[in-house]
Amino acid sequence: MPLTIPSTGDYILANARLPEALVVGASMLPIAGFVSADLHIAAGRLAAMTRPQTSRSDGAPVVDVRDGIVLPRFVDIHTHLDKGHIYARNPNPDGTFLGARTATAADREANWSADDVAKRMDFALRSAIAHGTGAIRTHIDSIFGQTAISWPVFAEMRETWKGRIALQAAALFPIEWAIDDEAQFKTIVETVAKHGGSIGGLTFMGEPPSNKLDRALDRAMQAADAHGLDLDFHVDESDSAHARTLERIALSALRMKFKGRIVAGHCCSLALQSDADRTRVIERLGEARIAVVSLPMCNMYLQDRTQGRTPRWRGVTPVHELDAAGIPVLVASDNTR
Repeated sequence: MPLTIPSTGDYILANARLPEALVVGASMLPIAGFVSADLHIAAGRLAAMTRPQTSRSDGAPVVDVRDGIVLPRFVDIHTHLDKGHIYARNPNPDGTFLGARTATAADREANWSADDVAKRMDFALRSAIAHGTGAIRTHIDSIFGQTAISWPVFAEMRETWKGRIALQAAALFPIEWAIDDEAQFKTIVETVAKHGGSIGGLTFMGEPPSNKLDRALDRAMQAADAHGLDLDFHVDESDSAHARTLERIALSALRMKFKGRIVAGHCCSLALQSDADRTRVIERLGEARIAVVSLPMCNMYLQDRTQGRTPRWRGVTPVHELDAAGIPVLVASDNTR
């Protein structure tokens, strides 16, 4: 039976079960990883937590959740609201990463007007709040004319949903534009700054990292610092052992003494490195204060898809050489099934 929550915003959620890992300093006796508690809500916010039935003298309405589990609202830290809900009109033809990118690009060129983006974003947000989501960071394709279309739509959605879902956005574009296309990069940075977003960038390259990548990362760091913006990159979303840009981001952040926050998303190919390489990369990420967001459901579906067998990562025997900066660069690998 659905619970009726008092409209006053002042009430007690009685006999709630809370995951022990989410409760700081709980004095309640945990049972199978949960603690039982009464949650005292004032003006719609959690004001106090007590043992069940020990403090109900304030006359507040009591809603008995009957040992139901109470969780904080979900946070979706990496999604693409501008890409959502296009499958019916432009499906991924083969379930691969390339198929997804190709289908999305075709749909973007054909259909992504402001009205289309707004309708799909609104449906995604209504679905999210219905399932308990309270905050979302979305990446926004910021490619040529789409930048001017999608960012104002996002800004309208953020205002419309204010107080229900907190929204953030990061620009998604090829990172090499930071040095190869100054006009496009300037437009992106100015748009992101205007709307209070983050600078993103796709850093996967199918060959060993180059000085060009380092220069592009440094330029992105410089632009973000100049405008007081954070960074949120798409990194090494590949099952290629040659996709190794994650460490380069950390080195750029240290070299540029970047002051803002950095998120690295996906980072799939880190799994293909040796234990020694992974240890070194992770240490550098910690030194540069870079947060990593993995997307296991997405990338377990998209990566290494071959007809007739389940996807799996390849076994790798890495062969390295040092570049001019003394960084190990993969030059060959023995990939076996």
